Amino acid sequence: MQNPSLTWSFAQPWLPQPEPAFAPGKVIIGLFEDELVIRAVLTDVHPMQDVFTLNFPAFMQCDAFEIFLGPSDEKAYYELHVTPSNSILQLYFDGTDAKKTLEERAVAKLLFTSRTELTPEGWSVEARIPLQGLFPGDHPEWLLSFGRYDYTPGASTPVISTTSPHAVCGFHRKHEWPRVRLADLPPSTGFQTSH
Repeated sequence: MQNPSLTWSFAQPWLPQPEPAFAPGKVIIGLFEDELVIRAVLTDVHPMQDVFTLNFPAFMQCDAFEIFLGPSDEKAYYELHVTPSNSILQLYFDGTDAKKTLEERAVAKLLFTSRTELTPEGWSVEARIPLQGLFPGDHPEWLLSFGRYDYTPGASTPVISTTSPHAVCGFHRKHEWPRVRLADLPPSTGFQTSH
């Protein structure tokens, strides 16, 4: 399968048209040595940026950018969150149907580095993920998806969007995540200072 575009846009593919409050965003990916470099630029009138401890489920009340990734030859995968205040949530899914709580899935060891910035249009995220630290061994092809929880003060629910072609609103529909060959990714140093 050919790589999708290395710049992905957020959408709500399960809806005939986006919600009125939907705000656009894009994700750009690259590779630096064994690190996946991810940059997200998110339009947001009111970035909600409370500070949370590691692995607090901030997405239940705060804006969050979500990264889903795992080798295409593995059943297991990770779900990584970053909020506008750079608070982090890390979850591991072992590829089974076992029911576990968020606390049971949480990974205490920090798996990646990130930084965030408020911008005139909203906020941005840059993350560097050492892939061998997630899944040792040679995995030339990965499944990748990105999600977003966009809260607005006073709204009862967040606007949820994704970069994957999900037929229904479900970020864990792994069979719909695009496949990405690491060899096809452009080189990137990450943590750029310009927008």
